Amino acid sequence: MTSCNLHRATPTLLMIALVITSQALAGPGDTDDWYVFSSTDTTSPGVFGMQDWLDAPAGNRGRIIRRGGDLMYAGEPIRIWGINNTFADCAPDKALAEKRAAFYAKYGINSVRLHKYGEGSNWRGILSNSSFTEFEPESLDRMDYFIAQLKERGIFVKLSQSFGPPRLMPEDRNSVPYVEEFGTFEKGNGSIQVPHSSIFYSPEIQSVHIRQMVHLLDHRNPYTGIRYADDPAIWDIEIINEQSILFYTSANGLKESPTLRRIAGMRFSAWLVGKYGDEDGLVSAWGRKALGSFDLAGDEILDEKTVLPIGNPYYWNRQTLAGPENWRKQRHLDTLEFLTMLQKEFYESFIEAVRETGYDGEISGSNWQAGSSFSHFANLWTDATVGTIDRHNYFGGMTRKRQGVEQAVNNNSMLAKAGTGMLSTGMQQVAARPFMLSEWIHVWPNEWGVEGPAIIGAYGLGLQGWDASYMFQNKDNGGFSEVLGSHNWDVTTPQVMGIFPAVARQVLRGDVRQSTERATLKVHASSLFLGAGYDFIDQVDQGYDDKVLQSDKVGPAALAVVKVETEFTTDPAPTIPFSMDARGRDGSIRSSTGQLTWVEASPGNQQDGHITIKTDGTLAIVGFAAGESVANDAAKLKLESGYAAVYLTALGANQTLATDHNLLLTAIARARNTGQAFDETGQQLLSSGSDPVLMEPVRLRLTMLRGGKFTVTPLDHDGMVRKEAVPATGQTVVVDTVKWKTPYFLVAFE
Repeated sequence: MTSCNLHRATPTLLMIALVITSQALAGPGDTDDWYVFSSTDTTSPGVFGMQDWLDAPAGNRGRIIRRGGDLMYAGEPIRIWGINNTFADCAPDKALAEKRAAFYAKYGINSVRLHKYGEGSNWRGILSNSSFTEFEPESLDRMDYFIAQLKERGIFVKLSQSFGPPRLMPEDRNSVPYVEEFGTFEKGNGSIQVPHSSIFYSPEIQSVHIRQMVHLLDHRNPYTGIRYADDPAIWDIEIINEQSILFYTSANGLKESPTLRRIAGMRFSAWLVGKYGDEDGLVSAWGRKALGSFDLAGDEILDEKTVLPIGNPYYWNRQTLAGPENWRKQRHLDTLEFLTMLQKEFYESFIEAVRETGYDGEISGSNWQAGSSFSHFANLWTDATVGTIDRHNYFGGMTRKRQGVEQAVNNNSMLAKAGTGMLSTGMQQVAARPFMLSEWIHVWPNEWGVEGPAIIGAYGLGLQGWDASYMFQNKDNGGFSEVLGSHNWDVTTPQVMGIFPAVARQVLRGDVRQSTERATLKVHASSLFLGAGYDFIDQVDQGYDDKVLQSDKVGPAALAVVKVETEFTTDPAPTIPFSMDARGRDGSIRSSTGQLTWVEASPGNQQDGHITIKTDGTLAIVGFAAGESVANDAAKLKLESGYAAVYLTALGANQTLATDHNLLLTAIARARNTGQAFDETGQQLLSSGSDPVLMEPVRLRLTMLRGGKFTVTPLDHDGMVRKEAVPATGQTVVVDTVKWKTPYFLVAFE
């Protein structure tokens, strides 16, 4: 990590970032004292720009590599704090590419996930109109330029080529001759989206998917002069997005394609012959009634190779197998084992082809779940055989209309219950493997978005030791969003990205220590196919894009205390229950490192709870914490507002709150469009409003304990110093953001 230098004539600065809301939470239209957020320069460093934190160009010291459970760069652990670009926005025009790269670098983003660039015809990504394996030259050139700009700024790239399996085009009939069993091409230029599970059954579809990636890796970027396979700025390649053959969509491809059904029947039947010898052996194991017991399969005869691998997570659940599906339990377990084998074979084929290009960087499997119980852990095991574990999770609510009124599905806070929401994804961290959350965000119109980076930054990439984070968005204009809700997944809103100068510093500097204590779920992978493998009860509550994971022996609240991981053991082993007893006082949950504290909501209240962060480089209060304070030897923060994320952060990469000469104060709470309003419950959105975006006022009290004379000066919304100063009384300053109409303040020591 390089040192951070300010592009200004003042002494070294120490930054304090604070985010706080007004004394009482604003009601449906109570935003009269909120101030307008106005950013006009998202590329100049100002006080808090992090351009010098990024070691440019990306990959100049070699590749990011996997060493055991860590990602390493130039011999040191690296944390990736990233953002997504999707579809055609992976190939922006060159002026926007330059603006984005500069914007991202300023806010501490050191990696971009290019997602779905190889999706659909060229208006959606960079593909030609004729084949999934061919690129449209002008679109590819724009993506080349964007990647070169990111690399130049020190920003690494993760490649995720499509939403799922290929969207096949007319020329792809040469590779997949039965493609039109899945649909028809329109006017010779259309495309056919094959069912998501079909890729795992079909070597032909796999070949098309793999060839597209190989084609890109063999391409030489004219702006860097390097083939993508050889460019260390490309740090990770994702095999397939949001897919598992063990998910609920498992049989969809078999339903639509007679050819795929025949291929699957032949392979499964041959596998069963290898295991049971003949139909008599199969009937002895399964029971005669299990054959032909699914409508899709019809009459199944082993000798005719017509036994189909039909199943989904409902059937592979321990409770289901012991109850209503016990009569065909062995069929389900065999199907689970066979499909797991197919998924693993696809991964191995992809890896082999990619390695043949010369690419020696990281590869990750998929980022999807497979229900609970046996299928869940079988799916996790296949991803662990590849490398870094990657997952997705969301919180908040997609809006939907009911009788013409937009309804916020979930406007609650993740702070209400420790370890739930997106943080519970960490229940899938695997021992001796890096962990990545490559899609996550509070979905608009959820109002508590500032808590997301705070929680994931401190508890995920800090206490849990996660290696990579990519907040999800579709696009941005190289600056802050001018209106909220233009799309439901928006990182570049002021209440989200506005906190990055504090959180990115905390993450990249490693302020929050990884826990050395472990709560480990022990799983014996091969026993899963025997209906065993672990001795605890697990549960995955799957929503749309959101899910919550938990178990009875290691609950999600453990994520607020120690590192939680799943270990795939050589032999069956018991899981030791993790006790939350004596982990906190006065209702608080304290981390094993002593740096983090989580105070949960009162029962039934989903807009309550807060966390505190106390490290040498970062001091923070986040959440519903009016009257609460946090302190270390250098400073004390007291929140006087109803909700906020308040950060005091050392500016320098190698500095602490006790040594840096200047401090940045960032104060951000909620944001709303002008005229945006909820009903009295806070759950129904009455009006989306319009620009400009308004910021909720924050009031806090800062006391410097380290000694020395200092001044507090407001910054504008881009980090430029204003002339006036905030008055101080001795070593204490009261900051009210509505007075100064900014979330940022510089505290400078003489």
